[in-house]
Amino acid sequence: MQEFQKDFAWLRQTVISQQLCTRCGICAGVCPAKAIEFDQQNFPVLSGRCTSCGFCGECCPGADVNLPALAQELSDKEDTRSPLGHIESAYVAHAADTQTRRAGTSGGLITALLLFLLSAGQIDGAIVVEADPERQHLTRGILATSPAAISNAAQSKYCVTPSMAALRDIRIRKGRFAVAALPCQVHGLRKLAHVDPKLSGKIAVILGLCCSCTMSGEAWQEALRAAGIQREDVASFEFRGGGWPGGMFVRKKDGTTVPLHPNEAYGTVVNAMFRLFGPERCRLCVDGTSALADLSFGDFWAFDYADEFSRMECCTQVFQRTAKGRDILQSAEQAGAVVLYSLPAAKISARTLAMIRGKRSRAAVQMAKRRQRGLPNPDYHAAIQEPSLNDRLKNLPADLFDLLRKNAALRSGILKILFSPLITPLHKLRMRFFVRHHNR
Repeated sequence: MQEFQKDFAWLRQTVISQQLCTRCGICAGVCPAKAIEFDQQNFPVLSGRCTSCGFCGECCPGADVNLPALAQELSDKEDTRSPLGHIESAYVAHAADTQTRRAGTSGGLITALLLFLLSAGQIDGAIVVEADPERQHLTRGILATSPAAISNAAQSKYCVTPSMAALRDIRIRKGRFAVAALPCQVHGLRKLAHVDPKLSGKIAVILGLCCSCTMSGEAWQEALRAAGIQREDVASFEFRGGGWPGGMFVRKKDGTTVPLHPNEAYGTVVNAMFRLFGPERCRLCVDGTSALADLSFGDFWAFDYADEFSRMECCTQVFQRTAKGRDILQSAEQAGAVVLYSLPAAKISARTLAMIRGKRSRAAVQMAKRRQRGLPNPDYHAAIQEPSLNDRLKNLPADLFDLLRKNAALRSGILKILFSPLITPLHKLRMRFFVRHHNR
């Protein structure tokens, strides 16, 4: 194996201490010496002897990701003008099995694909995220090797999770494995192919998630306190339970179920929490759709449409990017595991486009602020334009939340409003004045 210079000392100095760590977990996952663990905030720490192999630094997506070069490796048809990345085909889809579909956040498609691949012998397991058995409001990454373990990991979970640490379990096993990953984690996985081809070769497929932002773990501890729920009373916590489009639910040990807010207000609640608890590095990310994955998955919002797509509730929007992704979708459909409907390019969700454009606008503003403070930014090897006046105006609410998020008492006050009856009129006001409906 090739020797590198980017050891853990470099990682700590260049990435972690500079607030560029994505907390993806790939540094721990690729460390041959198993010398990296995580602190209570899920930042990597050295727990053993660093051998200076440099795998952690070379795979890290925090400070450097050559997006154009990695995209070119996947497809020579890369369209740098598209904020969505290269897409061969797009679909609206859902799990064929009703129970799997209902158990998921938006159609259960990833769960259905993983179950199909496992039963067909195409994979021997998958890296997924599940609720921490001892702290249900937090999450952990695991290598799931049984149908039950895969099904147990269904639903979106908005919590910083260094799930790529589970790569260490793949290293010691024979077989082929799928990985469900956020955009930053996908970046690290693509870099892995250049650093440790043997480990990378065990990854059969990368299933990428569309992602606007995630949240630090303290978000959910503070949310429980604001809702008046004792952590020791929680039997399970659902980030998006209760049916489409989902909401935050606590199932208590006494058998009662407590919704933290009305389902209809979910978007308002979660967007406010993103602003309060979104990590610094998330706000510097320019990839909202996992553009380097084999398949990318995101919510499909049927009420944004006025034609036949308006009836497709509880479905997933899927971007097929590679031949590998195409083969998996086709074989799963032929086996009756999933249901696919072709989505023309002109019909790709305007909400998704707005999300990625908003994410890039936010990144431009945040990077400009960091430059003014003399802090480094991630190098994507692509031009990041200086934020326009429009970018700065659109991000004024984020500036306000930046002030609020620094004060624990103010955060607590906002959370109490989010989880009170006041959220309903506030949500209606937001929908009326700030959300554009895209009928097609």
